[in-house]
Amino acid sequence: MTPRTDSERVLSVPADQTRWETFAPRYARLQAAELTPEAVPAWLAEWSALDAELMGVSAKLATLADLHTDDAAVQARYATFLEEVVPQTTRADHALTEKLLAVPGYVPAPDFALNYRRFRDAAALFREANVELGVEHEAQMNRHGVITGNQKVSFRGETLTVPRVGQHLDSPDRAEREEARRALDASRLEIAPELDALMLSLIRTRRQLARNADLGNYRDYAWKRLDRVDYTPEDCLAFHAAVRGEVVPLAGRMMADIASRLGLDSVRPWDYNRNNLLDPGGREALKPFRTGAELETLAQTALGELDPELGGRFRAMRGSLLDLESRPGKMTHAYCQYFPVTNEPFVLMNVVGTAEDVRVLFHEVGHAFHGFLSGDAQPLVWNRWSPIEFIEIPSMAMEFLTLDHLGHVFPPEELARYREKQLQGVVAFLPWAAQMDAFQHWLYAEAEGDITVADLDAKWLELDRTFHPFVNWEGLDEGARAKGWQYYHIFRTPFYYIEYAMCYLAAVGVWRSFQADPARALEDYKASLRLGSTVPVPELYRAAGVEFRFDREYIRGLMAFLEEQLGTSA
Repeated sequence: MTPRTDSERVLSVPADQTRWETFAPRYARLQAAELTPEAVPAWLAEWSALDAELMGVSAKLATLADLHTDDAAVQARYATFLEEVVPQTTRADHALTEKLLAVPGYVPAPDFALNYRRFRDAAALFREANVELGVEHEAQMNRHGVITGNQKVSFRGETLTVPRVGQHLDSPDRAEREEARRALDASRLEIAPELDALMLSLIRTRRQLARNADLGNYRDYAWKRLDRVDYTPEDCLAFHAAVRGEVVPLAGRMMADIASRLGLDSVRPWDYNRNNLLDPGGREALKPFRTGAELETLAQTALGELDPELGGRFRAMRGSLLDLESRPGKMTHAYCQYFPVTNEPFVLMNVVGTAEDVRVLFHEVGHAFHGFLSGDAQPLVWNRWSPIEFIEIPSMAMEFLTLDHLGHVFPPEELARYREKQLQGVVAFLPWAAQMDAFQHWLYAEAEGDITVADLDAKWLELDRTFHPFVNWEGLDEGARAKGWQYYHIFRTPFYYIEYAMCYLAAVGVWRSFQADPARALEDYKASLRLGSTVPVPELYRAAGVEFRFDREYIRGLMAFLEEQLGTSA
């Protein structure tokens, strides 16, 4: 494909890099090497460089596929890579892992000890039957991006992208919000049958992955695959209960106050956007920029004021490592990708000019800083980034750390509104995160037999009534509400969601420390990112100046802090 933009030139992949024959001789050389304890470090460095190349190729092909969900050639190229290269590299990596584990007398260096243990656990989980099934699983998950990336919404005589219509949910005009909500729901229901069928096939595949690994259910399989060793499923269930007890009531009080100040009889579905709660003064939604270029400029100023090093990192991304504008044929989600050979992150977004876009950019750029700093500090590719229980702290903390550096973006009154919405967002997010996690625990560990679409819809409705009882659906068709489970993470990153809640709680803690000692908190933040994946999760949290906790007492204390801060903002 001929590159169409500067960012696509960064994403270009030579044809030979998509063929197994290019990499096979290097794997064979590593496999044939005589390996002694003394030879392991150099051998690991060579293997790491090879893995980094393949990770980068996969990341670039995947990103291109998300940028062009409507381009059959782009989709086919990535699918071919998944089918022909990934199974071979999976087997080759497993063989090298077994070779490493068999070296007599080898003791890993302290900065590799954690990943050595992960290698051992991954080897125990490996099954040949799951190699090809894993490819099928990847293809199924990628299908979600094609379906949703080509989703269109009919609104006021135009055919628009989901983000373009979504911005009308922030309107102070209740009729406009309702019109936009109904248009989005109609669009979602149009693609729902395809996503229903896809989900049922994913459930079958995931159950088979677990059976092949001699495990009783997919939750047990995911727990091992995600290396969750610092907490248990029971801890997650306790978190759900804590959110019900400590956060849902606060969210209800918050929304009741907003509704009262706006003169609303109740909070209807079009009155509740957890990403951007209604302004209690009935003012127009904040619109701090118009184009992606303007967003880059305002972010550059804020990050430069916050920290010259981080500002410089963002400057290096501008031009080719950011793809921010919303457009047809582009996946509607936002994420940060990473290319390990060049130690470059890549941010994909769908901006439309809202204050929420500002927050999301700082979030994704926080991920980018994690990639930059861990890549600088950690030569081995497996030691970069971090365990998933920490990986959202760099992003979520950046949402807070930039709050005091946006005076050039918002006048004082608007900045107070933006700050208030950021704090409200934590309260609104936690019930959603608990609902998402609870749904997956039910789906993969509790639900038995042949699950039907009706079962999925019914469970989601049950959970939504539990975690969002303050939204009034009386007299409304709940068809679209029942499809709330048709969300990116349910399809593309199973069991990855409670980490957002863990990290949001920690990010509030980082911000609280930042208020007391900005220089120290910022240095702790950057130091924790440089540790990458070389220390356990609790140590990473301590390095960032917070605790690895998500129990009821801890949540109660943080909610009291947020309520106090919201009172200050009001």
